Amino acid sequence: MKLEIELVPSSLWGFSLYGFYSKASPSKWREIKEEIKSREGEKCWICGRQGKPFRLEAHEFWDYDEKNKIQKLVAIHHLCSQCHRVKHIGRSLFTAEGQQELGEKGKQQLISHFCKVNKCSESDFKKHQKESFEIFQRRSRLDWYQDFGVYEEEIRNLLKAK
Repeated sequence: MKLEIELVPSSLWGFSLYGFYSKASPSKWREIKEEIKSREGEKCWICGRQGKPFRLEAHEFWDYDEKNKIQKLVAIHHLCSQCHRVKHIGRSLFTAEGQQELGEKGKQQLISHFCKVNKCSESDFKKHQKESFEIFQRRSRLDWYQDFGVYEEEIRNLLKAK
């Protein structure tokens, strides 16, 4: 599957590279976004969309080692707003803020986008969504250690400075 739902465990909500840099060093976050742009161009890493109305947003890709309870940052890519909302479909569909951003037809647009990108049916989407929420429930019961990959040392130094 090219576009998958990625639900961040609830115990990690708000703990992201963007979360740290947007507060402690906004210029560093802009630098990261520029690096992505120069590496990938101005298109969505997943579906390839370019230009308006699909603004590009940086998405952090994490691996989860459930045995050792480690969430590790493995990549950051630009995604169009629709791919990004699918990745965070829990926020998109089940929070007031997400629902307001999507509008009335938003849910069906996200489902349609998922199905188009993955060349699958709506029932395939529903199955994937159900499995993703089961993983979310299981992972949300764990206490995670975060590994920020290549940014690890810099993030730890920012945390120590607080």
